[in-house]
Amino acid sequence: MTGGERLIGWIAAALAGAALAGCGGDQGGDAGGGPDPAAISVAQAEPSGDGQIGTAGTALPQPLRIVVRRGSGPEAGAVVNWSTPGTGASVTPPVDTTGSDGISTGVWRLGDEAGTQSAQAEVVGGAEGSPLHFTATATAPGGDPGEVRINLLNSGGNRFEPANVTIPVGTKVTWTWVAGFHDVSSGDFTGSGEPVSPPRSHSFTFESPGTYIYFCSVHGSPTGGMRGTIVVR
Repeated sequence: MTGGERLIGWIAAALAGAALAGCGGDQGGDAGGGPDPAAISVAQAEPSGDGQIGTAGTALPQPLRIVVRRGSGPEAGAVVNWSTPGTGASVTPPVDTTGSDGISTGVWRLGDEAGTQSAQAEVVGGAEGSPLHFTATATAPGGDPGEVRINLLNSGGNRFEPANVTIPVGTKVTWTWVAGFHDVSSGDFTGSGEPVSPPRSHSFTFESPGTYIYFCSVHGSPTGGMRGTIVVR
């Protein structure tokens, strides 16, 4: 074999090796586009216990439920911290470990004040979707639905907080402008009028059951962006 032939053969072998290495590099990837088998995620488990209505200072009838997964399968032994702010509020147990089905549950005792309350579940060590948030509406003892407050914000993104609430019939909802240039628009109830900056507030009392959609006409629409829902039961 001549020197030129040897050189051509060496180049061909090198190119073939590079091609094989490129193909081999894909072997460890997720060619099918499915979930990373090592990734941990958390989501609400149905029935989740989210959006309940209860009397302030008492435990909700349904427990809060989440499921922790590794890839597409349940993750057993994940440690979950449950917490809720507010005077008299608690979630029991405050620290839980997921079972073989990846489920963790907590019994939520509402705080002592009527209105919208929140709780969260946080997976120790981190997980996609953690911390996971829940909301509930606390009514005053004796059946008074009280008042629910929703803030209009722009720090961290233009949004309502909380955006989605479940309330009993007769509840007054008050939107308060905290920051940003917003309005409260809806085809289902009387909105706030032209967009403005704070200070501003707008209230509406919901007297009929149903699902009401609202949004900011500057940053959202009935189907996306800065929007929310009010479920009246």
